[in-house]
Amino acid sequence: MKAIFNLLFFTLLLISFTAQSDNMRPSSLTIDAIDETNFSVVWKVPAKGNKRLKLDLVFDDSVSRTKPKQVSFFNNAYIETWTISRNAGLLGISFVVEGLAASSTDVLVRIINKDNKTVTAVLNADKPSYILAEQANEQTTLTYITLGIEHILIGFDHLLFVACLIFISTTRKKLLLTITGFTVAHSVTLIMAATGVVSIDIVPVEAVIALSIVFLAIEIAKQNKDSLTFKYPVLVSSSFGLLHGFGFASVLAEIGLPQNEKITALLYFNVGVELGQLIFIAALALLFVLSKWIYPALKLQSLARLISYFSGSIAMVWLINRLALF
Repeated sequence: MKAIFNLLFFTLLLISFTAQSDNMRPSSLTIDAIDETNFSVVWKVPAKGNKRLKLDLVFDDSVSRTKPKQVSFFNNAYIETWTISRNAGLLGISFVVEGLAASSTDVLVRIINKDNKTVTAVLNADKPSYILAEQANEQTTLTYITLGIEHILIGFDHLLFVACLIFISTTRKKLLLTITGFTVAHSVTLIMAATGVVSIDIVPVEAVIALSIVFLAIEIAKQNKDSLTFKYPVLVSSSFGLLHGFGFASVLAEIGLPQNEKITALLYFNVGVELGQLIFIAALALLFVLSKWIYPALKLQSLARLISYFSGSIAMVWLINRLALF
């Protein structure tokens, strides 16, 4: 059993470093109408360090550039701006993002017409090209739900925190209340930060998010059922959930919100985050059931020890790296 435990631990450790290194923020493309035939373009490509991700935006032949590109580097991303012209207007405009097949990032597309109506879409390795055929309001809903799901499922620190919450909840009722408390808390700060009610520096927030995982990992390892953490897991999940909400908001700030549908997009992004969270919890439950079926002697206590050592080790690395950014 000890050999299996060690194997699982080091396997998860390796996977975690891989996941962390591939966790890229989305690219974004905004096309905004100046008039009937002229449009401004903002093309934002994330960077690893100072190295630009190899993504190239190519318009169809009906599009001509009217002003040269201006390039800047801000918040770990290269931002290119220029203007284009198309005699036929926006409807029917098409483009392809070359390099997506070799990248783990998505591209959020936002097209704004002269009436300030916005169409959104997400491009990825499976769908690297786009053509504006119609302006459907449903696109915003689906786009931001998808972005919310994707963010939580690649947000390894948030997933580790949710996994730890499961192991400090001693009953199903407590688990439901604990997860609900986390959801409500991070929803509040996500909405407040995204709407500009509260503004906070994300660097210390991300450090404290890592620290929150270290804290829970220690509590799980100690298994002191009389501690505040085990007695009142909802209090713990809600308190740290407020900080995690600022983490979600920082990603949403980079993605951006359509001006005429800001509240709608914000709510649907949050719905996507919650759906992704539920998918993760369901996957963990299924994994435990399958593991128990394959190895009947497996006990929840052993898994608690595994998640404690694994989460604590990874979170300490994150904490040190994030403190170095101060």
